[in-house]
Amino acid sequence: MTFNTKIRSAAYGLCVAGAFLGLQATAAPAGDSLPSEKVSYADLDISTRAGAQVLYHRIVVAAHQVCDSPGTRDLLLLEMERKCDDQAIDNAVKRVNSPALSQVRSARVVHLASN
Repeated sequence: MTFNTKIRSAAYGLCVAGAFLGLQATAAPAGDSLPSEKVSYADLDISTRAGAQVLYHRIVVAAHQVCDSPGTRDLLLLEMERKCDDQAIDNAVKRVNSPALSQVRSARVVHLASN
């Protein structure tokens, strides 16, 4: 079983802007969809916390491969990369639709307190 972490919808604008600024989105051939990375989890039991944590790590690595530009110091670009990473991870977790994986994601997301 393979999972494809396609970055679409809300991340589309970030990736298009990122491609313009030099993000790896420029690596996608013309006419193709947005860049993606396949994440396999056929070897995992994602109904367990341990399996879900391994899959989550794989998803995070794939998001970084698709969204990040190594060595950049531009603060605007770094913020765009972070948003692209977050959106890609959120989309991947939702598409897998595993309660254990969703719990791992929610434990990793920083929730800001509202006043």
